[in-house]
Amino acid sequence: MQSATVPSVTMKALLENRQPQLPALLQCGERTCEVLSLLRFFPGRRAVFAARLEGCEVILKLYANDPKAHRELEDEAHVLRELKAKGVAAPGIVASLEEGEERALVLAHLGKRSAKSVQASLPLEDCYQLITELVVLTGQMHAAGAMQEDIHLDNFLFADGRWHAIDAGGIKLATRFPVNQRLNNLALLLAQFSPLSLPSVDQIVQCYGQGAQPQDLVKVLKKVRAQRLKRLVKKALRDCTEFVRIEEGALQGMARREEKTLVDTLLSTGLDTLLESSELLKDGNSATVGRVTLQGETLVIKRYNVKSAIKRLGRQFRSRARNSWMNAAYLGLVHVATPRAVCYLSSRKAGLKDREYLICRNVSGEMLPEICEQGGDKRLSALRQMADFFVTMELMQFSHGDSKYTNFLFHDGELQVLDLDGMERHPGGRLADDLAQQRQRLFKSWKPRESLAPAAEDDFLAFYHKRKAALESWL
Repeated sequence: MQSATVPSVTMKALLENRQPQLPALLQCGERTCEVLSLLRFFPGRRAVFAARLEGCEVILKLYANDPKAHRELEDEAHVLRELKAKGVAAPGIVASLEEGEERALVLAHLGKRSAKSVQASLPLEDCYQLITELVVLTGQMHAAGAMQEDIHLDNFLFADGRWHAIDAGGIKLATRFPVNQRLNNLALLLAQFSPLSLPSVDQIVQCYGQGAQPQDLVKVLKKVRAQRLKRLVKKALRDCTEFVRIEEGALQGMARREEKTLVDTLLSTGLDTLLESSELLKDGNSATVGRVTLQGETLVIKRYNVKSAIKRLGRQFRSRARNSWMNAAYLGLVHVATPRAVCYLSSRKAGLKDREYLICRNVSGEMLPEICEQGGDKRLSALRQMADFFVTMELMQFSHGDSKYTNFLFHDGELQVLDLDGMERHPGGRLADDLAQQRQRLFKSWKPRESLAPAAEDDFLAFYHKRKAALESWL
């Protein structure tokens, strides 16, 4: 520790500033803590930092001079001690610090290997072990009378050869939780994984070990998934950490917050101006699509034109651009790749919605007929991925709506789903017939490669039925 060059700081100052000057030294009595970086900030209540205490990496949780904040500290400390006593893996308490009226809890630093980061690094077929280990830990917590109410994959860290439950402030203790509450909690954990990655429901119930009935868990998971997806997709239409509202003259819409600078440049240049000078990909009555390069980024701009007064009237009730934007957010949540949507915008004319725009990152690649012509493992992988997509639609109860092969692209061998205008997230009872028709449509009109389609369809159906059989217990 280089105290001569590191400024001193107080708990009060750290709690007042979302962007403190770090690293800094925090002196609490005879103990000196080097505060390294801010992890989370809750204005007026608490702040969480990565720090170093007496040479050891720690997590420093600061609590404001406020009765509610003090209760939060006491509750978290109590939960951590209870978890330790019950044998549930969780961060250990290293120290408690005070400075005037402010207080701090110092916890052992368990590293950065969260379940979310592990999941992101694994192919679908390798997620089984991760899922079962987290299910086992969740079962142990429930058996011990503990429940992570904010159960998400960042709240599990792997250290010392096992998974730990963190964020004890969100863990509730009880003598015994009702069965429906435990199943909902378990289902919310499972809902965060790709539906294709789950072990069978019998395996999950066995790992959970709390006497759950498989048919009950299937029913609860479907309900919890639907509620979670509905809530998260709605975030794409409001200001939040990930998204930002756009209002620029006659244009209104939503953008990804981290893409805001790029969107501002698009707007200052003019979307129609950019389209006029773009590499034209489609020039139809209903839509104009062009590829442009801006600030070193290659983007695809899709403009939804207005063909008639009747079409303009219909646009007031159904926006294709908005639908595509929300569908892109939905596919990301169910682990289906699609070109990254940057923003959607709607212009107004005489108070009515007029032209609309969807801007996405450009993705290049090959289509299914081309890949089938090349043959080999690449062909089999592409057909297997298409089969997986259709099983995902069946499991998650949505329909792409237009499964002609030109709406699917393989970028570096990985499936990208395109053209989300007509996708339906709640197609109702006609889903089975609709998906059967779409499976047939995928292999039609392969000119000039139509001779390859029958064999490709046979292999596709074999993969489809095999994957569906493996997941039958969840259907």
